[in-house]
Amino acid sequence: MIFITGGAYQGKGSYAREHFPQGYRVVNGYHALVRRQLEEGRDPLREAGRLLEEGGAERLIVISDEVGCGVVPVDAFERRYREAAGRVSCYLAERAEQVIRVVCGIGVRIK
Repeated sequence: MIFITGGAYQGKGSYAREHFPQGYRVVNGYHALVRRQLEEGRDPLREAGRLLEEGGAERLIVISDEVGCGVVPVDAFERRYREAAGRVSCYLAERAEQVIRVVCGIGVRIK
């Protein structure tokens, strides 16, 4: 699995299409999926584990925004979401074959 992360609108999807053009299943916007899972009362870490267990993880690209930078939200749900998104990103990065951070369209392999 390849995990691509970076700030919003930094070119993560374009980077993935350019550098991994064919044969990969791409899950873009994984941070938004974490939000929906929390809203539905599901455990995002468990769901991430299921994603990797589905098979074909070696040909999987997961793209997620970094959401932990900046001001800590006042709203309790937003704080829970921010923490969950960060923990899921750590979980996926730990299990990834490659981790790439994209800033201004430039990808830097950090793992």
